[in-house]
Amino acid sequence: MSKWLRKLPGYQTYAPGLERKVLLRLPQFTVMGILAISLPSLLARLLLSSKAERIIDILVISTEIFFLSMVLTLAIAALIIMLSKGPAYVADAYPLIESDRPAE
Repeated sequence: MSKWLRKLPGYQTYAPGLERKVLLRLPQFTVMGILAISLPSLLARLLLSSKAERIIDILVISTEIFFLSMVLTLAIAALIIMLSKGPAYVADAYPLIESDRPAE
């Protein structure tokens, strides 16, 4: 077996929880959120003047950037939780050069 991916003996894995549900629903949530946030811009094109359209477009774009950054943050958090629930691996030991006790 490879030295790199040796599982720690006696490790405990945890059952998948909310993070899996979040990751599975995230694409649908993202698409629906983008469409919902874009709706005021589409309505402005039908009902308002060009100056109001520009202001609404700026607000919609900034809201979409904020929304996508929050979705990305949520995805990263869910991935970290999912990885932390997996098996533990043995880390490589490094010799301690500077220690409180001198070598005997």
